[in-house]
Amino acid sequence: MKSAKALRFVAPALGLAAVSAFLLRPEDARVAPSPWIVDAANALNRVPAGPDARAGTVAAAGGATIAHEAALEGQRLRVQRRFAEAAASYRRAVAANPADADSWADLADCLSAAADKDLTAGREAIGRALAIDPRHRKALWLRASLELQEGRYGTAAATWRELLPLVASGSSDARVIAANIAEAEALAHTAGREPGQGG
Repeated sequence: MKSAKALRFVAPALGLAAVSAFLLRPEDARVAPSPWIVDAANALNRVPAGPDARAGTVAAAGGATIAHEAALEGQRLRVQRRFAEAAASYRRAVAANPADADSWADLADCLSAAADKDLTAGREAIGRALAIDPRHRKALWLRASLELQEGRYGTAAATWRELLPLVASGSSDARVIAANIAEAEALAHTAGREPGQGG
């Protein structure tokens, strides 16, 4: 009984440590561009219908530039592990372009890191990223880690399983995800839950 209680506290910490390399590595990149990026690029290539439309396109381009520059600054600060400052930059990025799932996920990452890896600090930003792109790899990874942190082991296992097909088969990410699925399912079983259920 004591070992089960100890596992309940120790294993989530191990899981969070396992995912930290993915969350904080500077070369983090998506497998393919988010749909909103493709749509935005297509929109900027269209010829405006008149002066009002042209002004709207210029304003949209200005907002995209602000968002891009703020996201680059956030990335620079994140690599330097200046997480609170990076989060402020990502807040500017999502304010300029609220449809940027990548910046929402990076904001969640930095908020959590600034709060000593407390993923609840990034809960809202994780939800915003997934509302834009339900298959966003980083946001799914953060959500699964948050569910593990909160002791919702079956739900965490389900989220990890949702993420697994989105990474390259046989990659280091795939191996970590598979290990996290096994860990979450073991914890769900120890806690008296069936794998795949929340709790």
